Amino acid sequence: MSAPDTFNILIVDDNKNNLFTLHTLITEHIEANIFQAESGAMALKILLKEKIDLIILDVQMPEMDGFETARTIRSRKKSQHIPIVFLTAAYKTEEFICKGFEVGAADYLTKPIDTSQLISRIRTYLRFLEQERQYKQELERKVQERTAELLESNKLLKQEILERKHIEEALKYAKEQAETANLSKSQFLANMSHELRTPLNAIIGYSEMLEEEAADLELVDFLPDLQKIHAAGKHLLGLINDVLDISKIEAGKMDLFVETVALETLISEVESTVQPLVEKKSNTLTVSYSDSLGTMQTDMTKLRQMLLNLLSNAAKFTESGNLLLEVKRHSQEDGDWVKFSVTDNGIGMTVEQQKRLFQPFTQADASTTRRYGGTGLGLAITKKFTEMMGGTITVISEFGQGTTITIALPVQGAKTEKTDSLDASKKEIPLLSEGGDGIVLVIDDDLMIREVLKNDLSNLGYAVATAANGKEGLHLAKKLRPDAILLDIKMPDMDGWRVLTALKNDPLLSHIPVIMISMEETSHQGFALGAAECLKKPVRRDDLASILEKYHVGDDSQSLVMLVEDDLIIREIMANMLTSEGWRVFKAENGKVALEHLDDKKPSLILLDLVMPEMDGFEFLVNLHQNPKWQDTPVVVLTAKSLSPEEYARLTCHVETIFSKEAYAQEELILHIHKLIAQASTHSASVYSIPSTKDLTTF
Repeated sequence: MSAPDTFNILIVDDNKNNLFTLHTLITEHIEANIFQAESGAMALKILLKEKIDLIILDVQMPEMDGFETARTIRSRKKSQHIPIVFLTAAYKTEEFICKGFEVGAADYLTKPIDTSQLISRIRTYLRFLEQERQYKQELERKVQERTAELLESNKLLKQEILERKHIEEALKYAKEQAETANLSKSQFLANMSHELRTPLNAIIGYSEMLEEEAADLELVDFLPDLQKIHAAGKHLLGLINDVLDISKIEAGKMDLFVETVALETLISEVESTVQPLVEKKSNTLTVSYSDSLGTMQTDMTKLRQMLLNLLSNAAKFTESGNLLLEVKRHSQEDGDWVKFSVTDNGIGMTVEQQKRLFQPFTQADASTTRRYGGTGLGLAITKKFTEMMGGTITVISEFGQGTTITIALPVQGAKTEKTDSLDASKKEIPLLSEGGDGIVLVIDDDLMIREVLKNDLSNLGYAVATAANGKEGLHLAKKLRPDAILLDIKMPDMDGWRVLTALKNDPLLSHIPVIMISMEETSHQGFALGAAECLKKPVRRDDLASILEKYHVGDDSQSLVMLVEDDLIIREIMANMLTSEGWRVFKAENGKVALEHLDDKKPSLILLDLVMPEMDGFEFLVNLHQNPKWQDTPVVVLTAKSLSPEEYARLTCHVETIFSKEAYAQEELILHIHKLIAQASTHSASVYSIPSTKDLTTF
């Protein structure tokens, strides 16, 4: 190889005298490495081995002339940018000169050679090459500098990301610890509240008995003390009940008991209950409501407690004032609602105090607690109950003027999500008579559980296959391509997590929803590994039916597209494109697999490659059209193959035009599929295809 700083010039001429003359002239005036070739073929060999900067090429040579040699040089990626100067005899026609420029000539020199002209031209080209070389070196230097800067920035960014990740992990850990501590606190409070209420109820009961006996024995001096004991016990019981309620809410153990509530009756009960507390501070309570309140579906006990909390809170912070309980029924777009508003003209609240109003164990400030007492739980519990019932609570207050707190609740009440989903599952259980025929694979090492699940799923109308271990389950999954898989976690040899990982790593099976079943709570790990759902044993049929319907198992396959393609990358790209358009996709790696699943998948349209192993597209089409049941199914033919006349003839009875993988518009493909599926029920054309268009986007 030549030195990298010296220019390399290749002279190509079949005349040895011309080669010698040109070599001598150039070396006398220019410092360069000279390579000589007596033919076009020899020049091409030199170009494969050496880095040439300039080519001086004779036009008229035997076997391969200059034009043909130039074309070959330009066709090679390595040599296509090298300047070519043609040597030719004088007085050539304009057409001859144009032909040289067409094949890539940079310039012409005529024979006999003019030394000054030759050297001047060569120096000009070498000067351009030197400038280009310097420019490339400068560009490379800048690229290296920029690359170094980017690497440094990337290093700093990675370090920052790592630091942030550590901070996030620390925050996550702190959050989990706080949530665990909060849950432990709530559980402790719930347990302690129950333990405290048992002796406290005894104290209250015995104080009532002693009070009655003292009255009967006319021991009047003992009555005030017994009454104080009874009142203190009742007060303490109320506090403990509040603590129990808030702890149950935070622990997620508070339930709603929805029933029909007569609003006028409830309001009268609340009014009579709270009246002594209102009169204790010389307040007046006014109740306002229309005669058409009617009934509502809600938890009566909790609603009563909420109203008592609002009224007792208003009475506590108001002296010799007025309290108003106003109840209104009104209609909204989402149904009828009832508003309960409690207004007082007491001490009111500042903006800062309002921000802390609904926080547990918190009152306006320390001075308020000392003066008025209380735990700060009443309004916090009221807010939690309101949210559980699907309502809202708002507060309007002005310091020194008074407060209005309003609760808005839906008339139809709020059911917990669990209750709603259960009702929905009961209503929407697919029945056998309705013809659901999706395939469900059950993988569990316990024979009894397999039989129970198989019986339940069969009664729901599904075709069921079972496997006793993970290896057998994977084999059946590949063979049957089920619509859903029920997978046990704890199995010998190959547990459920390994089976799930294998399923998700198989492109032909990764889309199948996998429902994990276990005796323990495993949803966190299951969802992380790609499980669709996680159920605890024993599995209820209602829950199972609801989940299978959620993933459209056994649905009408009117919108299912069967994609028959052996190339993994093309198959996944096409599948993602079809899925994003809302179609369900069944992927088959060859025609044989596609034929095996026609009956259970019932595709609305088939996307078919022609060149595949085991069974190609031609054989698939023959088998498809031999079955009257499937011969009207529209087929879009995909191929990168150049069809021979014989192959084209085999398709003419089924194919209008051929769809090329190398040139098509995605929008056009989607539009055709939409049209074909829409027309499938009325048109009986055997096979459709998309026309190839030269200016379409390349796949």
